[in-house]
Amino acid sequence: MSTLWHWLTLPYRRYPLLTGLLLPLLVVAAILMTPRLMAPSTPPLDALGRTPLTLAAERGEFETVIAMLDRGTAVDESDGCGWTALMKAAAGGHLDLLETLLARGADPEHRDEAGYTALMVAVVNGREATSRALLEHGARIDAVESEAGWSSLTWAARNGHPALVALLLNHGADANHSADDGTTPLHLAREGEHEEAAALLEAAGAGE
Repeated sequence: MSTLWHWLTLPYRRYPLLTGLLLPLLVVAAILMTPRLMAPSTPPLDALGRTPLTLAAERGEFETVIAMLDRGTAVDESDGCGWTALMKAAAGGHLDLLETLLARGADPEHRDEAGYTALMVAVVNGREATSRALLEHGARIDAVESEAGWSSLTWAARNGHPALVALLLNHGADANHSADDGTTPLHLAREGEHEEAAALLEAAGAGE
């Protein structure tokens, strides 16, 4: 008997009953711990809740984002607010990155904690190019956020972006969408004195 084997089996040889009781407990503990050990590690967050992936996407760092994806980072990994790299690219107007993320399987219908989609954050930030790309990729135009029931068109009208208003109307947006409080896109356009946006909505049959 080797010295190593002697010391490994010593507890069992001296205390066979105790070892027999402990062995099943060790097996159960190993079974319970295995899923935790095998689970993917949680991405580190910065002070604003961003992951390395979403921060790189926010900055438009194309090569950094792609390198992370190639190393196995999930394309729809979300940060502390529920934002994905696609949403960051949409909001920042990073068109090449957004199109590449879509090609990599990013979900355009992913919602953050407030119910916003990539299309909605693109519109909120006045990004015509990324809004158009998302629409051409089939993004839902009728999605509404969960806090006030605003649609992408509601935001475009409120912010006075006639190009986005026209783009959304041309893709079938509801000109008479009513938010939770009854507010319509036309009401907000008129309230903000966005005459061009209001005229586009009126031409599409919108009412207050």
